[in-house]
Amino acid sequence: MTSVFTRSLALSTCVLCLALTAAPADAKARSKRAKEAGPKVTYADGQNAAQRQRSEEARLKRECKGRPNAGACLGYAS
Repeated sequence: MTSVFTRSLALSTCVLCLALTAAPADAKARSKRAKEAGPKVTYADGQNAAQRQRSEEARLKRECKGRPNAGACLGYAS
């Protein structure tokens, strides 16, 4: 009777150890993928970062027409 109990205890201990050692590796892989993808930023107007950058550049070109090339208009005045 004790040999059956001892075997089942040893088997369950091995399974538990394998499960605990596998969990951190899986969590590391998930966090690495999340870092590669980068955070998904959505602004209040529903734009993502690339769309926001394009609209900001268009706005600066529009507002800086004919103004001196200084301050916020540096590089956008024409």
